[in-house]
Amino acid sequence: MKKLLTLGCLILGMIFFSNSNAYAQAETFKAGGGLAFGSEVEAIGIQAGAVYGFTDEINGAADFIIFFPDNYDWWELNVNGHYNFMAEDGVRLYGLAGLNYANLSVDLGQFGSTSDSEIGLNLGGGAEYGLDFANLYGELKYVLGNADQLGISAGLRFDL
Repeated sequence: MKKLLTLGCLILGMIFFSNSNAYAQAETFKAGGGLAFGSEVEAIGIQAGAVYGFTDEINGAADFIIFFPDNYDWWELNVNGHYNFMAEDGVRLYGLAGLNYANLSVDLGQFGSTSDSEIGLNLGGGAEYGLDFANLYGELKYVLGNADQLGISAGLRFDL
């Protein structure tokens, strides 16, 4: 687990600091939400998050997802770095890497409850398309760790 956490921090550090002064851009901030699906939890969830543009190429993002499976509770917190491969004509394509914190809890009725949490590494990509009133986004990521799962999310981000 220490190796996975160290690798995640190393990747985030490389993303955030490799080109941080190469391009000057007005800082941008977007917030929004949407729907998510996780392959391990096998349920739909609601996502809320924000993206901060450090430069034309580098963004930082954080989001919270709560899933709604039948017999237990699952939520996760993600902190990612985005590297923009293309950003023109209202379309942005990006790769992402970051950390995932997942929490699972089960109510055992009269026997109490139990919970477990895991830290994982996010790897994936996404796209954002500018609409008149917001930005439509879609992301595909894989969480590496004990709670391995493929995550798909889509929604709207609003400029603030």
